Amino acid sequence: MRTVSLRRLGALVSRSTIFVTLALVAVAIAAFYGGRRTAPAPGQGADIDAQEKVENAAISTKGKSGAAAAKPASVQAPGRRMLDSAASNASARAPLPAAGTQLKSILADLKARADAGDADAASRLFKDMETCAQVQRLNQIMPGMANNVLNNNSANTQRQGRMLDFVQRNLDFAQSNAAMCAGLSADDMANLVPATLEAAQLGDAQAANCYVGANLNNWPGLVNNPQWVQDYQSNALNLANSALQQGDWSMAMLMTQAYGGSSRNMLNQLTGTSAAQAYTYAKLMSLGQPTGTQQSQRSTNALSNFSSQLTPDQIQAADQQAQQMYQQYFNSTPRQTGQIANATQACQSGGPAGF
Repeated sequence: MRTVSLRRLGALVSRSTIFVTLALVAVAIAAFYGGRRTAPAPGQGADIDAQEKVENAAISTKGKSGAAAAKPASVQAPGRRMLDSAASNASARAPLPAAGTQLKSILADLKARADAGDADAASRLFKDMETCAQVQRLNQIMPGMANNVLNNNSANTQRQGRMLDFVQRNLDFAQSNAAMCAGLSADDMANLVPATLEAAQLGDAQAANCYVGANLNNWPGLVNNPQWVQDYQSNALNLANSALQQGDWSMAMLMTQAYGGSSRNMLNQLTGTSAAQAYTYAKLMSLGQPTGTQQSQRSTNALSNFSSQLTPDQIQAADQQAQQMYQQYFNSTPRQTGQIANATQACQSGGPAGF
């Protein structure tokens, strides 16, 4: 497909020129996505019997036996880390296929290697499937989004330019990954959920965040695989706790949201709602505020809301627990600006970057 570049538009481009360009974009999208609507329909939600008590999900502030558990968490770059649940892998592995190789042609091999405990193959399968899930999602939403931009007569030229750039970035992403994702069926895409879990169990931090923070509607093949919900119930909290103990700020945010009653994903159905634990994790997040930045009003309001439901003794105990987690698991080191947003964006449920 011939790329329609929108970035040549300058700040002084006329409205009529923008509309003409948007019309070309709409035609290009239709041509690019025509006949490629292979994404399966969203699955129906499933009820989970929350058998885990709130206290079982909370991070213990007592030291664990063993040298590995006693060490404070060091600051780690996003990507690979060895979770407590990770399987041992041999140091010598066969090389992975070249980046961008058609996933359809290597899916079975990567899956077999991942099932045998190859962490690199598991991560590659997870990441490629996440990318292709995002391409299919763009396949569904981009035509309508382009039409909305085309018909938006109220936006000023500057905002039109930002929206055009947004459309272009997503077109570029879908086009650059089209060859890798070509030919994938609904059955192929149903490997996304088990591949994400397997990569998470083998130590992929991004996979753990995507799995624990999953939205049922973004799980292709769920209605035909109801056991995935049971798998989530059995594994999500273990992955969350392991990630937290290794200083994962994205997981700390997910726990804050879950205990606060968020229904954005399934985690709340495991943790239950608890003002005390929600305040604890919100306090932890405030302790890790990036250096040189101000806490958002939303975060301040959350702390105030949760604390209003607690007694002074409960607040004191929660403050102590948050401080101990910050010291033990996060090495008293603030998170980087944008760290959580970037980790969330890496999951296909996060969607494309905003305007």
